[in-house]
Amino acid sequence: MLWLSLCLTGCLSTRRSDRLVEREVRRYVAADAMLSDQVVSNALPDPAATALTVPATLTLDGSLQVGTLYSRTLQERRDRLYRDTLALLGTRRDFGTRLNGTLAYVFREDSEGETSGAGQLSLAASRLLPTGGDISLSGRTSLDRASGTNGVTDTTYGSRVDLRIDQPLLAGAGYAISHEGLTQAQRNLLYALRSFALERQDSAIDLLQGFYALLLQRSVLENTRINVGQSSRLRERSEALFSVNRAPAIDVLRSQQQELSASNQLNRAVADYDGQIRRYLLSLGLPVLQRPVIEGEVPPVAPMPSDEAACMARALAHRLDLQTVADRVEDAERRLRQARSWLRPDLDVYAAASLSDSGAASLGDQDLDEQFEAGVTLELPLDKRDERDAVKLAQLDLEAARRARDQARDQVRLDVIASFTQLRFLAGSVLIERQNIGIAERRARNAMLRFRNGELLNRDVVEAENELLSARNAYARVRVSYEVQRIKLLRNIGALDVRADGTIEELGVGEQ
Repeated sequence: MLWLSLCLTGCLSTRRSDRLVEREVRRYVAADAMLSDQVVSNALPDPAATALTVPATLTLDGSLQVGTLYSRTLQERRDRLYRDTLALLGTRRDFGTRLNGTLAYVFREDSEGETSGAGQLSLAASRLLPTGGDISLSGRTSLDRASGTNGVTDTTYGSRVDLRIDQPLLAGAGYAISHEGLTQAQRNLLYALRSFALERQDSAIDLLQGFYALLLQRSVLENTRINVGQSSRLRERSEALFSVNRAPAIDVLRSQQQELSASNQLNRAVADYDGQIRRYLLSLGLPVLQRPVIEGEVPPVAPMPSDEAACMARALAHRLDLQTVADRVEDAERRLRQARSWLRPDLDVYAAASLSDSGAASLGDQDLDEQFEAGVTLELPLDKRDERDAVKLAQLDLEAARRARDQARDQVRLDVIASFTQLRFLAGSVLIERQNIGIAERRARNAMLRFRNGELLNRDVVEAENELLSARNAYARVRVSYEVQRIKLLRNIGALDVRADGTIEELGVGEQ
């Protein structure tokens, strides 16, 4: 009974592992409304069936929701996950009860006019047992009919039922080995779900970054309009002062040139803003011929996480890609154990029973004969070179998986350190650019006041206003860069989640 205990132990432990995997799969699938029960029922919504219309106004949350539904890139990733789900369902069917049946009839007639016919109905069912064995049940009923030229018809019936059980006792015994394909298929779907969750986070971050880029370009456009107005007023004041001989002609020419340059910058900013909106619609999977109104503001500067060590610990514990590489080490360890198990000799037992009869005049007249047999086969392990090579390859795979796990962990540490370094730099840049705007505003006011008093040429005013425009644009850019980098840091430490509708949810460092 030792082999039976080993088989059952392997069966139960692996089944527990399968249940854990299935629980993880259900959790990730349930987190996506598009991939819950609809995945199994083959009823995924078809975005192409819905008329694509661009909303009149586009907000950040609206962009994330629309992009989740219509983004072609995300849809391609969702389709890939759907294929992986179907692959698992197909594998499960392969490890379930396999049924097949045939119905055939053959009619013959010879040159002398004698006719005959034969019909047969066959049904069979087989299943792989949790212990690594195989059980099969088959049945066959046949009909033979022959008619002579004298009109006499001779009909005979035959039936046969076979039941056979094959069970390995050493090599190939146990649930872990026999159901390795199913176990790995379930784990592969779990890996695909984790990968999809990360891809959806990356997609949401891309959409968020694109929307903030629109807000940044809109801010540049507004600042450029302000600059055009200031340039126009400077030109009017220069012309007025020149008319009363209080300013030289070169001031008028310079102010006119500044106004034209500002107007040209405004036209370029308008064109860039329009093109950026249409490119963003393309990333959302929406028609590019319509142009919505962009509503929203860059969020205020949020405080960055302060405890780098806690963020590092969370990243190592909760990053989905790290969980996958750690699970791949378990896969390699499991395959090594299985490879070593095949070094044992092949010792198989079987038992078969059958009921059969042929030549009965009717189905009810059949007298089924019983037959039973059992046996054992032992393959002498004279040549196990292939099995030993398989063990060596499995060991190499395990070492490679461990190296990949260590490499991934170090890469995550590096990513977190780099994210914190970049975020600290951007936080400092936000303060600097904010101060720079204040200085540029005071400089512009002072230059305009001294120009009115005749102490400066308008060249100084032009320079001051251009510096103020650059400072405002730089402040807007660094705020956007800071917010995007902060979101990326949350993603790198596993503190970011994307709901089924595409909206981003920030998790605390202590949350899961």
